[in-house]
Amino acid sequence: MSYNYLTNQTIINREAKEHVARGYIEAFVHTFFQYHPWQKGNRHESMLALGRSERRKGFSKEELEKLTSVMAAEIVGNGYTRQELQKGLSSGYQYVDLSYKPKYLYLCGAPSTSKNQLIRRLKTNGKLGLIINASELDMISGAMKQKCGHHDDVFHHEPVSTDYKIDDQIICAEDPHLALSFTGTPNQLAFFIPSLNNGLYSRFAILTAESRWKYRSAAPIKGKEDYNTFFKKLSGEMLDMFLFLQQSPTEVTLSDSQWEEHTAYFSQLLDEVACEKADAPGSIVLRAALIVARIACSTFVVS
Repeated sequence: MSYNYLTNQTIINREAKEHVARGYIEAFVHTFFQYHPWQKGNRHESMLALGRSERRKGFSKEELEKLTSVMAAEIVGNGYTRQELQKGLSSGYQYVDLSYKPKYLYLCGAPSTSKNQLIRRLKTNGKLGLIINASELDMISGAMKQKCGHHDDVFHHEPVSTDYKIDDQIICAEDPHLALSFTGTPNQLAFFIPSLNNGLYSRFAILTAESRWKYRSAAPIKGKEDYNTFFKKLSGEMLDMFLFLQQSPTEVTLSDSQWEEHTAYFSQLLDEVACEKADAPGSIVLRAALIVARIACSTFVVS
């Protein structure tokens, strides 16, 4: 004769595992619906997509049942039954194409990249855009000096493309949005932009600053938060602002008087550089006028 014993510790461990599983599934559901918001009219399509996503992440059939229970508590009712919910999740889970590889969005790109990879990112991200930051200008200069790294032709959101044999197709970003932010020394700038005649200089708003040599102690200041905490808080505020604007598209326009001031200033500046009898300074002024308008509108949004 044999007996099965369940000690209190065994029961506690089992309940703990079930609690962790439920927490993981609830976190998965929360993340999924952040990027795939659903409404009353598209619940079936949402459940199909949720089932497909669960299968791709390797969830077991037991976890599928737990997911069904979690979703039942959320949306069953108002004409939507548990049977319909279970059918949608199961259909998505069973008929997913496991060979499919989702394209992930990367908001921040690497400064050392090829033109082909950059255009792929811009195509995948669409209007979300891509940001590339570099604390040393040489980080991107080295990439752009390579044959595969020339990517200095993205400015006016005009289509950019590559066509390499290895891809077996044209990679085209129809409406690219790219933001670059670099810091460096005057020598690094000269290496990055060796001439004013190739159009690269006119694509940047360059801020130069004179060094002020004053030693600042690295010792912590009592009662003051450290820089890591301070900038982490600022980054959190920027993220909240970004997510808000994603849900609430905003169009900013200048007033008639602002446009008049903008036109008068850059018209005068263009007349001054035109006296130099060269094409390069004129193109720099024209693009600078556009950059200033963009900065003005962006500043208004974040202020």
